[in-house]
Amino acid sequence: MGKVKILLKKSTNIAASALLLVSTLLPTLALKGQSVVSAATATTSLTPGGTVDTGNHTWGLSDFQTASNYTPVGKNTSGSGWTSSSTYNFGTYQTNTGSWLPFNGAVDMTHSITISGATFANAGGINPATHLGDANGILLTNLASSQLSGGATGGNLGVGNLGSGTYFIGNNYSHTPYYTLLDLSQGYQTASVVAQGNGSGAKILSASSDYTPNNNSTNAFSMSWTNPVLNSDGTVTGTISYTSRNAGTDYTTSTSITVQKSMSIGFMAATGGNYAQMSVTINGTTAGKGVQPVNVNYLNTATGSQLAPKGTAWQNSTISANVGDKIGVVAPSGSGNAADNYDYLAPVAPAGYSFTSVSQPVTVQNFPSGTTNPNQINVSYTPQSQTAGFTYSYDPTAQRTPTAPPLFSASGVTDQTLVAASPNLQMNLAGQVPAGYYISKITSALGGTTVGSTTAGTLSSFFALNPTFDAIASNNQYQITLSALNQTGTVSFAYDTNVPVGAPILPASLALSGLTGSDLNFVMPTLPAGYTVSNVLAPNNVNYSSVAAALAANNYFIAGINNFKVTISAMAQSGTVSYSWASNVPGQNGVVGELQATLPSATSLSGVTGSVINFTPTIPTGYGIDTVTAPDGKIYTDTTTSGMTALQAAQAANSTFVNGANNFTISLRALMQKVELNVVADQASGPNPPTNPDSQTITTALTGAPVSITDIASAQNWLNNWMTNNATGWAIKNYVDPEGQSYTDSTKSLAEAVSGAGGVVLAGNNTYTANLTYNGSISFVSVPSTIDFGSHSIVSSEEDYTGALDQSVVVSDTRATSLLTPWTVSVAQTSPIQEVTQNGTDGSGNPVYVPVTGGISFMNYLSYDGTVLTDNPETIYSTTTAATGTTTVIDAGTSSLFKLSVPVDFQKSNTNFEGSLTWTLTSAP
Repeated sequence: MGKVKILLKKSTNIAASALLLVSTLLPTLALKGQSVVSAATATTSLTPGGTVDTGNHTWGLSDFQTASNYTPVGKNTSGSGWTSSSTYNFGTYQTNTGSWLPFNGAVDMTHSITISGATFANAGGINPATHLGDANGILLTNLASSQLSGGATGGNLGVGNLGSGTYFIGNNYSHTPYYTLLDLSQGYQTASVVAQGNGSGAKILSASSDYTPNNNSTNAFSMSWTNPVLNSDGTVTGTISYTSRNAGTDYTTSTSITVQKSMSIGFMAATGGNYAQMSVTINGTTAGKGVQPVNVNYLNTATGSQLAPKGTAWQNSTISANVGDKIGVVAPSGSGNAADNYDYLAPVAPAGYSFTSVSQPVTVQNFPSGTTNPNQINVSYTPQSQTAGFTYSYDPTAQRTPTAPPLFSASGVTDQTLVAASPNLQMNLAGQVPAGYYISKITSALGGTTVGSTTAGTLSSFFALNPTFDAIASNNQYQITLSALNQTGTVSFAYDTNVPVGAPILPASLALSGLTGSDLNFVMPTLPAGYTVSNVLAPNNVNYSSVAAALAANNYFIAGINNFKVTISAMAQSGTVSYSWASNVPGQNGVVGELQATLPSATSLSGVTGSVINFTPTIPTGYGIDTVTAPDGKIYTDTTTSGMTALQAAQAANSTFVNGANNFTISLRALMQKVELNVVADQASGPNPPTNPDSQTITTALTGAPVSITDIASAQNWLNNWMTNNATGWAIKNYVDPEGQSYTDSTKSLAEAVSGAGGVVLAGNNTYTANLTYNGSISFVSVPSTIDFGSHSIVSSEEDYTGALDQSVVVSDTRATSLLTPWTVSVAQTSPIQEVTQNGTDGSGNPVYVPVTGGISFMNYLSYDGTVLTDNPETIYSTTTAATGTTTVIDAGTSSLFKLSVPVDFQKSNTNFEGSLTWTLTSAP
């Protein structure tokens, strides 16, 4: 047995050469032996999914002895061919040849098979008797004869590489001799073998004992397939046996193998380095014909796919036919083809289709189980043109709907899916939907309904059902229901640019929601007091002056934008600033005096709510703000807020316009003012002008209050005294009141000027001016400071005493000649001589005397030149014609004319007496 293993290597190489030619030499392997069978006119109609059987499934000897039932293949062969009706010469009489005689039919492995005949081998070479080679026998394979050359999978093409479904059953002429290389007397060994190809896993399944064949002899053989059992997976298990008779002895090998139901069969011979002329003679055959299914497929020409009328697929029909039979299908109303073994009528076209064509008849081929069946016939039907219509309508509950989209059509063919016919159909249907609406339902003419919450959802659900064009035109109509989408919007609020900073917080935005076309309305929230709607930008992008107007023009929801932008403006506000007098203003409400101003006119205030109130009140000169009554109803004074005036406090607390009253009432009070007297000497009018004195305050009083006579007189006295003491030779030229009015009459009195200006404290300037000019002067150069009547002893009689003057009475007249007027000197006892007592001393240490209550008084006892002096001035000297110069009226060095009469009872010891005289110099004007 060890020597027959060489078979696989040798026969593989040889078979590779032979089989390599099969694909080009055997494009079609027709069973010529069956061409005598004429196909009757086709009368049997195929049924989708149905099965028919051709019958006639047994092979006879004549089939295997008919040369036309084989298609020989050879490489490096010479003279191959049929030498008789039963004997075939392989033409292998040289090295490296391969010759295969495949039978065009197949055998049914579910039935027993027997093949008998004889093999012939005639060796060549140096010693023909010892160079017999290499293999001669039967080839059994699951490959179709046209596939044998393509069955190789490795570098060594041949039996082994044809796959595990290929078997060699026959003589293995081994090329490994028993002899040594120097001993050429020994022959090669042979065995009957069953070998299985499988690439590198190829192996000999069984072998007989070795024997030495006779050269140039014929060996009878028999091959049998017995006890076949059909397995559940469709394979068949049985016993394969091969017997070769040599020199009267049978060499048999047998083994169990599992094969597919239909197998190809044939004869082969091959040589390697050794060679032999080989042939085979076929004497007997019993076998079932190999049967393979022919699939008749029903195709839709529009899709190229399986025909599926009304969605029900037409399954292929199956024709069980013998391998090698020519099977055809003709039109439903056609007749058979004489060249075919069997013809069948195609099914009548279903509704909505037309029969189109059928593919060429097929010659049935064997093929390995598990591979694609090559026996296919396609019957094609053309679907008829169809049109689907989509009608749009609105849900009855939708409001204010626009015009419905027009009918939308899509073209296709029967049973074609709508999407396949119109890939953009879903997009196009969605594109027809008006803004603000969606496809909520699609209803077919057959009553099917698809719903969804969105257009995309509804369409997706609809097309997920793969709707197709129906053969009945009316069934291709669809009703699309459009429903309103929910729309949203907002009502937002914003102040316009003129609203002052610090305005109240605006209302929160309002959310709007409703179906397209449904009523749109909202309630305007209450705005802060003093603010109002000035503009509304509505969804239609138009500005309105009110919410009502905006809603009237935008009263339902639309697709897209449903937003309202409400602009809030501050309302116009107004107020007044009015004035009143305080209760203590002179000249008002019965208060003595005279108003120095009229109340300012009321002024108007204007602005918007929240804007700053800014005004400057009109305050008459001489008056000020007493109180301010503000819009908040409070009365503000200068003490209301520390550090602020009444006005500042009121404005700070009422700084912006409010919605309502914005009125301020300012109460005016009279200001306390100084009334002053200025003395101004004309410096160029005379020698040694006096220095102007500081202003003299006449009075301090409220504006409009009367200037009292007392205050005027006091001021006048001050002026007179000052002039006497500081402005000798100077005279009042005129008085000028605060308003610039000049007073030059003879009186030249301050009272006249004050009276001329109104006699009251003026609102503004209250300065009176006394203008002085140099006129010269007439005045005392000296007058006595004392008249001393001496100290005398008490006597019992009335005494007269003469007074001694310490100074003379001298008058100086320096007036201009044009101003000279007569003048007089008078004297008056302004304080009578009376009893006094010492009461301390003055700052210089001189004693101070005060009258003694109830003491002695010399009133009416003092005389001058015989005339008793009283408190009325007594003229003691006068001129008729004045002259410039100095006049001594009384010379102190002469006897005095002053005489004091002292009665007895007035004489009192240790008693002091004192009195006062007033000297008056008077010059007529």
